[in-house]
Amino acid sequence: MVTPLAHNSGTPDVQVKYRTSEPVLLDCPQCKHFVDSDHIDMSSGEAHCPNCGHKFSLQNEIRKDPLRRPEIVMPKGIDVLKLSSSLDIDVDWYHAAPKRSIATIISGSFFWNLLLIPLVIFLALSGDFFFILFFGGHLMTGLALMVYLLAMLINKTKIAVDKSGIKIRHSPIPVFNKAQDIPVENIAQLYVSRYTERFSNKKSKGVQAYSLSAILKNNKVVELVKGLDRETQLYLEQEIETHLGIIDRRVRGEVTRNQKGHG
Repeated sequence: MVTPLAHNSGTPDVQVKYRTSEPVLLDCPQCKHFVDSDHIDMSSGEAHCPNCGHKFSLQNEIRKDPLRRPEIVMPKGIDVLKLSSSLDIDVDWYHAAPKRSIATIISGSFFWNLLLIPLVIFLALSGDFFFILFFGGHLMTGLALMVYLLAMLINKTKIAVDKSGIKIRHSPIPVFNKAQDIPVENIAQLYVSRYTERFSNKKSKGVQAYSLSAILKNNKVVELVKGLDRETQLYLEQEIETHLGIIDRRVRGEVTRNQKGHG
């Protein structure tokens, strides 16, 4: 029986435990790469890893192999270069952003600015600058919507993973996500959660998106990539954990791979 890890009272929203409800699949004991049925010989009771070529007996590995989640197929908008020593992933936000969120932002930005900008221009021509200041918060919200939409359309994220850790960069608009450099020895687990991105007050509807986060060994949670769709974030989690040899464990509040998500 697998025992859950102790819950830290300092981080009430984060709890890590072994998965116990999903089917047993096989990982290579040498490099932790997933070994599919094409590389398993049930008649001889042996398997070989397609990644590193390691041959091993099935009997002991099936008995001790951690319970895994279903594997995520690479979504559109992602380019991956896998080497034995490094993993490089490029993500195109246009393909990886939740399409419902993009549509919401386009319509929201259009109608918000369609009403606001002519009014501000009229007030400026009339010399009523005091009233323009009154609409300052609304102007900032409209600007935030346009910048967010532009980022969704043209931004790219580059993720480099090697034995030193994870390096993440976003360009050309460095908003909503910041560069990250996390040493591998500090990383305990990765997980994906759903959140609402709001551009004005906390009561506004906002747009739904997903965040990939890292739990560090000191129980601090660091957001790695925000604003992408569910499948893209789950794929990033899967590939990074596999490359670094991190055993996948359940985190309270994370989205599940066998549950239909939005976006």
